[in-house]
Amino acid sequence: MDISIADLGFHQRLGHLLGALNSEKFWPSLSGFLRNSVPFDSWVAMVFRTNMSPIVLYEGDSDMVEDALFADYVCSLYLLDPFYSFSQQMEINGRMTPGLYRLDEVAPEHFRETDYYRRYFVHNVVSDEVQYLLNLPRFGRLSLSLGRRSRFTEEEIGALILYTPWMIPLMHHGALADGNGVLSLAASAVPENRQALLEERLRESGSPHLTNREVEVALLLLAGHSTKGIANKIGISPETIKAHRRNLYDKLGVSTHAGLFALFMAIDVPQVRNSR
Repeated sequence: MDISIADLGFHQRLGHLLGALNSEKFWPSLSGFLRNSVPFDSWVAMVFRTNMSPIVLYEGDSDMVEDALFADYVCSLYLLDPFYSFSQQMEINGRMTPGLYRLDEVAPEHFRETDYYRRYFVHNVVSDEVQYLLNLPRFGRLSLSLGRRSRFTEEEIGALILYTPWMIPLMHHGALADGNGVLSLAASAVPENRQALLEERLRESGSPHLTNREVEVALLLLAGHSTKGIANKIGISPETIKAHRRNLYDKLGVSTHAGLFALFMAIDVPQVRNSR
């Protein structure tokens, strides 16, 4: 059997990763292992939860500006994250297949034109993103996000997919081992329906108050769905969606997507951040 120097290095790094499996060094070790094969500029491990903000297991490679922006993400912007929405929909449909997912596979058609993309995504995630996603029983959907300033190549995606059969059980075990205690602490807290609180604040921002349908349309617009896309998703006509958009803009006193995003960002629902 022929074994190259590269193969020896790979197995040595894998051995170091397995050695960190039950410690607080697991997530940094895992990201370092992946980065040796596929370069990326940002990463975060978290758990998406239904109607609640994500549990941040480990946030890597960030600076003070990105930390402030990420606090906004955990507070409210996660509702506009295409991966969060995708994982929620898969949970609802009962067909969450563990694996690697690409941004272009899960994002709405106008995602890159949204203020969320321009004002948050390009600063924290940068240009392209992939995520390993899997179910984490009792907690939600476990995510390892890798972001990069340039697009991942097909060869790099292929390498990450090749790692999937052992990445999924490693992530599952690493999260439940919870070396830094974040998951256990968050799970023991009193649950709050944060999405309902945010939607209620948005509803109350209108004069008169927004209807439930107008709140739904507002969030889908902010996430980057087109009028036709929202109509298909909700099951009503594009003309009705346009009417809802006009009405909610009038009630909120805004005239553009940017104005709607600024208003959403100003919603205040206090939360204690649960990252490391």
